[in-house]
Amino acid sequence: MTNTERGRWGECLAANYLISKNIKIHSRNWRWNKFEVDLIGQTKNTWVFVEVKVRKWGFYQSAIDSVSLQKQIRVSSAAHHFIQQNLVPLRSVRFDIICVEYGRQSHRIHHIEDAFVCLPR
Repeated sequence: MTNTERGRWGECLAANYLISKNIKIHSRNWRWNKFEVDLIGQTKNTWVFVEVKVRKWGFYQSAIDSVSLQKQIRVSSAAHHFIQQNLVPLRSVRFDIICVEYGRQSHRIHHIEDAFVCLPR
């Protein structure tokens, strides 16, 4: 499996996980310029922008550590433009990280809600 295929696999698992948590998926791999948000969902009052990371079990860097400040700025910039383009009412917005860890025969999902905040522009 290539890195791209592994990433798409992880995003599908993450989307199904979010759906099971009553989060409606509005968009996958939403792009603005060179920036991308892996998954965009919505609960009753909250828009959820999700960065998905796929890691082998025992990978040296945790999911939250792998989302650098630069990556956070890129995701929040893309989210800002999604909100503007889609006229999203700003009741509540959060940025989550989902890490899919996998081994030979199984996988697990680690969901970090409110993993980072959107920095003022």
